[in-house]
Amino acid sequence: MFTKGPWHVGQGNGAGAIFSDSGRMKLVKGGTTLFPICSVIDGFSEPEDADNALLLAAAPELYDALNNLTLICGYLIPADNSFAQSVLAEARYALEKARGG
Repeated sequence: MFTKGPWHVGQGNGAGAIFSDSGRMKLVKGGTTLFPICSVIDGFSEPEDADNALLLAAAPELYDALNNLTLICGYLIPADNSFAQSVLAEARYALEKARGG
């Protein structure tokens, strides 16, 4: 199960990390800690690192939008439209990849 979105790019001492807006709090020794979804390793290219962080933070919304589009398009795209069917197959593949398949 994915961490509930939306996600955002951390600021300050959380810079470079992606956090869930609903939080991922856990009681640990010394108090409660907010854990990031992931961290973007800085250093290769600052603009590229920042863009990668924004893409990762958008993942829940992108997943939901693509999932909804595939459901709608699955009903609307005629079976004989090979180009549209191949694009739909690519979208379904991307969703399956995100689910670990």
